[in-house]
Amino acid sequence: MPIDIDDFQEYCEFGPERVYLLLAIARAKDNEGLTASSERVIREIVAEAEELPETVARLDHAVSRFEERYRLYLTVNARDTTSALFRLRERTDDWLEMRFHGDTDVLRKFKRVDSEFLSVLQSDACADETNFLFDLDDVSAAAADAFADSLADSTTVLLRRETPNGFHVVTEPFDYTRLSAGVDYELKTDDMVFVGFAGE
Repeated sequence: MPIDIDDFQEYCEFGPERVYLLLAIARAKDNEGLTASSERVIREIVAEAEELPETVARLDHAVSRFEERYRLYLTVNARDTTSALFRLRERTDDWLEMRFHGDTDVLRKFKRVDSEFLSVLQSDACADETNFLFDLDDVSAAAADAFADSLADSTTVLLRRETPNGFHVVTEPFDYTRLSAGVDYELKTDDMVFVGFAGE
């Protein structure tokens, strides 16, 4: 079954230094035998709106050969590639200093610079915006709609997405301290929004 990404193509705002990360994650809650520390993750950079469908298809195909069930997520905030490059340079300088002082364990990092860059890019420090993600668990579509409608006077709702356990509602940042919601939620300021299940 194809993964619906139409609303993501409208949501994402790309730019010369703005990208998003698309992640396929085999989560412990979906896979017996996996623990939180052994969850498997495949990350891809999406640099243009036109790349989103092919990147989703590529990750969908990549995980189809595994037995585990994978979820696809997109970073809720765009990432700043220039900031990530500077932070990666700081890391690699540290690695070189460690190597010059005789550390041989650091050599393995030299072989995986690409995945180190993805890790840095996903870090909070490289977020290029601060959209809010409200994670609503165990709520109906009507309750999620009512929650989104209740935010209209305070902010702009950018995305509403059904998840396996409820809904994700993404908004522009606002003063949420006075928010009176009719449902329980968890507010996340730099997380990932659910895209769909991959490899099915």
